[in-house]
Amino acid sequence: SWNNTSLTPYPFDQAQAEFAGFAKRFAAAYPDTNKQFNAALVEPLTKTFTPIPIRGLLLTMLACCVGVLLIACVNVMNMQFARATLRAKELAVRSSMGATRSQLVRQMLTESLLVAAFGAVLGVALAYLSVDWVATSFRNLENGPPAWMVFEIDRLALAITVSATLVAAVVSGLLPAWMSSRASAVSVLADSGRGNTGGRVGLITRGLVVFQIVVTFILLVGSILQVRSILNQQKIDYGYDTDSIMSARMGLMDGAYPTPESRKLFYDRLLLQLRSSAQFESVALTSRLRMVFSGNGPVEIDGKVYKARRDRTNANFEQVTGGFFNVMGQRVIEGRDFTDQDLDATLPVAIVNAAFAAKHFGRESALGRRFRTGDGSTPRYGPWRTIVGVVTTVRMMGPGNNPNVDATGFYVPFYSAPFGPAPQGPLASQFATVIVKPRGGQRPEAVLPALRTEVSKADPNLPLYFVGTPAHNLDGFIAVNRIIATMFSVFGVVAVVLAAVGIYGVMSFSVSRRTQEFGVRMALGADKRRILSMVLKQGGRQIAVGLGVGLLLALGITTAGADGIGNMLFGVSARDPLTYAAVFALVALVSLVAVLVPAQRATRVHPMIALRTE
Repeated sequence: SWNNTSLTPYPFDQAQAEFAGFAKRFAAAYPDTNKQFNAALVEPLTKTFTPIPIRGLLLTMLACCVGVLLIACVNVMNMQFARATLRAKELAVRSSMGATRSQLVRQMLTESLLVAAFGAVLGVALAYLSVDWVATSFRNLENGPPAWMVFEIDRLALAITVSATLVAAVVSGLLPAWMSSRASAVSVLADSGRGNTGGRVGLITRGLVVFQIVVTFILLVGSILQVRSILNQQKIDYGYDTDSIMSARMGLMDGAYPTPESRKLFYDRLLLQLRSSAQFESVALTSRLRMVFSGNGPVEIDGKVYKARRDRTNANFEQVTGGFFNVMGQRVIEGRDFTDQDLDATLPVAIVNAAFAAKHFGRESALGRRFRTGDGSTPRYGPWRTIVGVVTTVRMMGPGNNPNVDATGFYVPFYSAPFGPAPQGPLASQFATVIVKPRGGQRPEAVLPALRTEVSKADPNLPLYFVGTPAHNLDGFIAVNRIIATMFSVFGVVAVVLAAVGIYGVMSFSVSRRTQEFGVRMALGADKRRILSMVLKQGGRQIAVGLGVGLLLALGITTAGADGIGNMLFGVSARDPLTYAAVFALVALVSLVAVLVPAQRATRVHPMIALRTE
């Protein structure tokens, strides 16, 4: 809502009050149609474009980015600890020559920032390339975003990201620099450099390895759950052959078809022409959008008492003409198909699917039973509809979640109102989807010219849009998810690689610092198996703790946010045991390999060479 006298937006509370006043005045002036619409709700437009599932997905992706950043910071911190240990004597010499502690810290931080600056430049370049890839991928989709929605690097976001990189470099380099600068110059210079690293430094680096494993575990669980959810959307069984029929959308505008009667005449004429064509085995009209979305609402079964609104269960609905079930390949289990005489003015009827019949009537026959639609909060119910047929169940929902709706559904004649009171005359919508089944086993694409020709005969100025098989339309709706799955896969791979590199680096440094110790042990009789066992035990304890903590935290997060995470996922539980077992095995295997390589190197050290190592 905007003020007419300025470019400043209204506060939401003021806009809310104004629209609430409009609603109350309309309800008083038009009680027949607006009595129940006596309130208003004003919300930011961004809430429409980013509903809860989308916001959850964006937050998950942001969390993955933060997780990768944390793992990278831990790697940098461990690297700085290693460098600080190797440069201990250099720092001690500088300190003995008069360098202050702050100067030593600044020197090490300057080196960290220099590395971070190079990394930030490379990261910005990759970010621009990645955004170009995302923009191109989305623009090439059949259901691409609107023209005003652009994908580009936001300056503020870029500044925050670069700042975060520099802050991360400072934070990850500050602790090693501070601890190294605290060392006594006399003790460091007197030390021959033999033996282990400091106990405090070793404890910190081992803790950082555990932290890496924990973050990697949680990030991988989230990424794999998202990827599995998206893959499940691509494997939905819709209950009919989505590659065997052709569909197209039509829109009858008010200029050419100003009344329901004129639209009904067009639809009837078009059906007669299509059914007379030798190219088509069967033809029908449906209200379903692109053969993906129909609609749903609460229903009441005649004879059942409903004490509360929540007692009314939701069901899918669709307006169809006779012949629809032949096109779809749905078998009529009981009763009959719709005929041209099925009008709400004579007898409101419906055909239900097998899931609807089983849910509401059990093993009893559904034929002759009645139900009606209604929202449970107003007296504007639909007419009691008599069930005249039962057909096999096909999926009437799109490739997404609808927590309040199951597979139950019903069909009403094409000129009937599926929801709410019945109209006085035939209800002919401005929009319809025409579906045709090719004759003689032809491919749907082969009959597309015939479909266009027949529609052109009925109205030369009427275009067809959203033309394609249901499989093509459904694929268009989930194409964007494949891009998202690719991004989550990248997050997971990067996290595993960074964690493996970090664990390998820490273990490799630890082994190199214990070279003399291993030499002494072998000189005293320890064999290679014992040395290998020592290194593997040290790394194995860190891996075990990291996996245990990661598993508990991942389960805790999914339990705390069960509802929100469940709405984001499709066909997979947030606590799916297979996912957790796979992540556990993958992280354990990668971590053990990262530990095994330096452990094997430790067993190849010759005792005499090890004892002479400085």
